[in-house]
Amino acid sequence: MLWSLEQVEGMLNVLKHSTDRTVVYKCLVKLRTDLVKDKDGIVLFRTAGGVPIMVRLITKLNEKIMEVVLSILGNCCTDEQACIEAVECKVISPLVTILKTIPNPVIQCRACRMLGNLAKSKKASQFLNVHYAAIAPAICHIIESTSSVQTRIMAFRVCRFLLVSSQFLRHFLAANGFLQMMRIFVGVMKNTEAPKEPPTQDIEVSALMGLKRNQHREKYFEEVARNLEGVRSDIFDHQMLKYSTRNCDYVLPKENEAIELAQEILKCLVLLSAQPIGLKAWEPVSRTSSLASIVYFAKEDSDQRASALKILSNFCKDPYAFYMLSTADAIVAACEMLMAVNMAKPLTESESRHCINIVSTLSTDACSRSKIRRCGALRKLVAMIRDSHSQSERSSLFHIFNNFQYDNLSMELLLYEGLVPLLVRELNDYLVSDDEHHKRRREERLQGGKKRKISELATQETTIKFAKTLDSSDFDSPSSSPRSYRTTSPCSSRSMSPSSNLLANDDDDNYSPACSDDEDEDDNSTTNNDTRDRRIAANRAQASNVLDILKLIDDGSEPIDDTLSDKEDFEELSSDVPPLSQMSQFRHQAGDTIDIIENLLYRITLMLNKRMELGKPETLDTLIRAINLFGANNNFANALTNILLESQFFAQIIKHGVVHQLYQLTKVEEMRKDGFAFLETLTNVGESNYGKEELVRLLRCDDPNAQQRAAISVAYIIKNPRLLYQFLNDGNALNLLFELLLRKKSEDLYADEAADAVTSMSRHTLGILLPEADPADSTAGICTQQLNDSTPMHENCDMRFIVSKEGDATHSIGFNKQLLCESSEVFNRMLNSDFREGHHGEIQLQDYTACGLRYFLHLIGCHEQHLGQPNYSALIQAFEMSRVYIIPELEVILQQRLVQFLDAHNCLRLLEWALKNYHAELTETAISFYLSSTLPTQEKLLLFRAAEDSTYASEWFQLLNDAVFERCRSTGY
Repeated sequence: MLWSLEQVEGMLNVLKHSTDRTVVYKCLVKLRTDLVKDKDGIVLFRTAGGVPIMVRLITKLNEKIMEVVLSILGNCCTDEQACIEAVECKVISPLVTILKTIPNPVIQCRACRMLGNLAKSKKASQFLNVHYAAIAPAICHIIESTSSVQTRIMAFRVCRFLLVSSQFLRHFLAANGFLQMMRIFVGVMKNTEAPKEPPTQDIEVSALMGLKRNQHREKYFEEVARNLEGVRSDIFDHQMLKYSTRNCDYVLPKENEAIELAQEILKCLVLLSAQPIGLKAWEPVSRTSSLASIVYFAKEDSDQRASALKILSNFCKDPYAFYMLSTADAIVAACEMLMAVNMAKPLTESESRHCINIVSTLSTDACSRSKIRRCGALRKLVAMIRDSHSQSERSSLFHIFNNFQYDNLSMELLLYEGLVPLLVRELNDYLVSDDEHHKRRREERLQGGKKRKISELATQETTIKFAKTLDSSDFDSPSSSPRSYRTTSPCSSRSMSPSSNLLANDDDDNYSPACSDDEDEDDNSTTNNDTRDRRIAANRAQASNVLDILKLIDDGSEPIDDTLSDKEDFEELSSDVPPLSQMSQFRHQAGDTIDIIENLLYRITLMLNKRMELGKPETLDTLIRAINLFGANNNFANALTNILLESQFFAQIIKHGVVHQLYQLTKVEEMRKDGFAFLETLTNVGESNYGKEELVRLLRCDDPNAQQRAAISVAYIIKNPRLLYQFLNDGNALNLLFELLLRKKSEDLYADEAADAVTSMSRHTLGILLPEADPADSTAGICTQQLNDSTPMHENCDMRFIVSKEGDATHSIGFNKQLLCESSEVFNRMLNSDFREGHHGEIQLQDYTACGLRYFLHLIGCHEQHLGQPNYSALIQAFEMSRVYIIPELEVILQQRLVQFLDAHNCLRLLEWALKNYHAELTETAISFYLSSTLPTQEKLLLFRAAEDSTYASEWFQLLNDAVFERCRSTGY
């Protein structure tokens, strides 16, 4: 039948004025059956003004009328405008009264459905806030007292829409709603057909020593394997070491209504688990219920798998649920999900995060860690890190491994599976990452701030009074009781939960906007807006009257039974639920991943069984870079020290050139002390019997690279003079070093390392120090006069020098005869006697340059006042002239200046002059400068190689050898 607006208005007019309950009831039934069954009918009914009339009729005491009115209003409230109109007509108060006072399950079902539709409306739900205190206990009472499954389904549906409010949650928990929900859920899911465990038979002790009575050999082997697990944990397939299968006490019910009820409760639990519940609500639940009923759904073929994992993951964040999750084997379910292969419905990214969060939180307990190890999940977790491209996922997995730091069996297995390379890779990515968080974290450490410790979940009470919970455990202890709920997981805070939208992965929950008594007409709900408008227009064109309508009612006198007619499609859109931003959330700061990596690397280096990956160059390089960046006051430095102390890594450390990298730390002022401490650590190993044998073996091996790296390491770390002499002389280490340094055409890559090694050995082992120039007298000024060829050397020049060095032009330089004679007796005799050089007041010099002579004369005229930056060649010539013409005071001053201005560019010049003129003191100075000067590495290398083409190359090389060996002998014998 197609209705017109006039017909509806006529029918409503009858309802407004009729006092006959039978007429009213029949009108309502007709409206419910034929009109208010789809969106078009609801809009037409609302347009005709039917909602206020229904609100007035809801207060009628007749239960039959009340039932139909609630059914009509329930359908109408699937329309947003009708919801707003109903709450404006103050329908909430009588609706709450009905829920509190009418025990009829059908009416309760209708009222709950209507209330759920009001709560579903974003605008109408705002009017429910002031009634939460009455709604929550009324709904909880219905849930507890009713025996109707449909009524419970609708009651839980109301809870699902209202639980997003923390205010409603408070009243709901106060009315024991959580306890009732779990009690009903456990009752629905209870497997009544589960076989009872047979009574344990008494077995003699002697029978336990070997194959038990009627025990299959494979079972016996599995038991033996479990006992041997600690001996060789890497050779067993841990999947076979599981003690039992999944819990079979719970199963999906067979009745459709029971399944629907269980699914509705699951949806409620998704929302409930996202908010803090508190100890007061958890205590009775922990005594009477089990979370194993939820764990049942966490399996491969379950349609509710995502919801179940989300609930368990959320409960993991609640410290009061820790014991229940442990006893429900949630950890086993999560591990099985992660390990499952060839699943028909693979885990989504969200489900995987939930599983990781469950494992991360529960792995703080020693028993849970044992379950994880025995079910073989550790291998899978390592593989997940290796294959993951998500930094947050890898962070969560590293937090899991951090909980295993005291579990030696698990750590052995993790190391066997390749944990160290994963840690090194993650640390390396962290050090080079441009991520803002990583940059900020690095800046915090560089600024000297205290390292942020792994935060613990804050709780209001320090002890939990669960029946079987131990409260004397320590988070940092090797084994921990369920009290170790203070998780280090990055998912421990609500803000970092596996999914920020708790309903983002729910199945599509789209209740039909109307529920017809005829299920075949449900498809009308899909009518689009255009069709609906045309049908409304067509209905208005029809003519009818009230008598005709009443006649139709008389024809249909059968009572309605629409218990199922209000049953909506169970799969609703999650978007119908108010946004989760309205939900209160736990928040705490999770431990930083870099702290976890730092701690794990340190713990691994403390283990007795050291994996060879610790000694690989990438591990050592990354640790040194971390120390360079963060300093040495952390566990990165401690981990590196432990590796350096381990003799089995010593040969690798030598061959990889780690010693040179450690020496680079000493060049940074802030790291100087720590760099020498690392080298001292290697000294302890290198001077031990094992270290000496390794160095000798490398020095005598056929691999030239290994030989050279060994020679470099000897120079760095061997401090004992006698032992150093043996390595340098008998082991040919010094020749290897000089071959690297003194060959320009050498293609070896270790020349820079050799240069630094010689410097380190000379300064810090042999104690070869550079002579320091004496400070100038405070009364002596610095002459800033610049010398040039056009400036006379004196105001009264009555004699002259003729300079004609081979290859240069002849220069005539005038000077004062009296000043020259006063400065030197040699000049006095040359100029005031019959010496040939003094004839006509002229002295000829053939071995000096004009620049050198001018500097020499300038110093005589300045009375020991010096130029700031003289030409070094001129300085040497002036020094030589001060010796030739016997001016000892000037000679001392110039020798000091030769030392003062010695650098990489003029050291060879000084050495050649000292060798040519047999000046032992300056020869030693030049050799000492070559060996122990702290020049930049490239300059030092060029300094060594500059002498290769010198006339005195062989003498110089021999002097270097003699200087090193003599120093060794003088201090060690």
